[in-house]
Amino acid sequence: MRRFLMIATAWAALGGGAVADTLTDAMSAALQTNPTIEARRSRLAATRETLPQARAAALPSVTVSGGATRSEREGGGLAGSDSEDWSASASASQLLFGSGAVAASTRQARANIVGVEADYAGAVQTLLLDVTAAYAGLREAQAIVVARQRTAENLDTQRKFQQARFDAGVSTRTDLAQAEARLAQARTQLIQSQGALAAANETYMRLVGAPAGALEPAPAVAGLPGSLDEALQLAVRQNPSLLSARAAEESADAAVAATFAARGPRISLEAGTSIGNAFDSNLDDTTSDSVGVRVSVPLFTGGAASSRTRQQRALRQAAGLDRAAAERQLRETVTTAWTSVDTAHAAYRSAQEQLAASELAYRGVTLEQDVGLRATVEVLDQEADLLASRLALAAAERELAIAERRLLVAVGALTQPR
Repeated sequence: MRRFLMIATAWAALGGGAVADTLTDAMSAALQTNPTIEARRSRLAATRETLPQARAAALPSVTVSGGATRSEREGGGLAGSDSEDWSASASASQLLFGSGAVAASTRQARANIVGVEADYAGAVQTLLLDVTAAYAGLREAQAIVVARQRTAENLDTQRKFQQARFDAGVSTRTDLAQAEARLAQARTQLIQSQGALAAANETYMRLVGAPAGALEPAPAVAGLPGSLDEALQLAVRQNPSLLSARAAEESADAAVAATFAARGPRISLEAGTSIGNAFDSNLDDTTSDSVGVRVSVPLFTGGAASSRTRQQRALRQAAGLDRAAAERQLRETVTTAWTSVDTAHAAYRSAQEQLAASELAYRGVTLEQDVGLRATVEVLDQEADLLASRLALAAAERELAIAERRLLVAVGALTQPR
């Protein structure tokens, strides 16, 4: 089973001639199937409904009702009497003046929608970054398994070579033991890397919803900011966390206005009509019509209105401080992400050069061993250096893919590539 996993993983990492998955494919699948994003979409749809609800307070309200009754009366030895009546009524109300309550609640609803939209955008970008990390991490895990498999094969060849030399009497038992020890270590590390690969694949499946096949390298990101100043300017305009904090401050300000409006007069126009009669009556239907203006002013609320106003003012102040903290945090995040991209590019170039040099050195050492110019331990050490170079390149590739997209998240610009 382990050998099958090892071979299948190596085939997937090297392509195997199959159609490879891309980072774009993974992102698309995650956005379509991830339950967290689906829940965010539903919450966003629910929040958008608060705006028409707030506007409805300024529109007419019409109510109609109707009914029929039957009553029977008996007693005193007299003949009973029955009656059947019906009635219908309609009433309408139109707010004329609400001290700004409708405007405040509408403004608050709009701010809440903007905030939830920003939260949704932030959740999408976070998911895309998580998918990138899982994708790049899985590619690294696949590359590690392949690299350790190649190392184990090389060390097995070296062990057989030393065994033959030992049997021929031209090598010592120490040389053979060194080769056997390195081979055993390589096989142990290979098994551990297979376990790490299984864990990486589970993380990928959790986010994407499907197992991975062969994975193509993550493409280079186009449209990165050209400078740190440009990155900071973009972040101030479109970072979802900052937009959400600004929306929360606007919502808190509107809530203060709403509490003031609740303490003011409310004027509405009201009209109503009703009609009714007995089912068997020959008399005309009884009708009643009314129209009037209702004025209500809260004169005394036991201090509740003043308390609510103070409460909302405190919340508005807190929201403003949260927005200021978000701005400071954003600057740090963008600066760190910008620096990480430069570091990741440099590390990737260095890892490529390191691998090229290690491969050349390994070929040279093995050739020199064949003519007796290198000791066994030198070949084994160079094999370890070659493995370290391969692992370093795999890690550098992962870090570069993540660092570039982390910068896009910081400036609020990470979207699904097309």
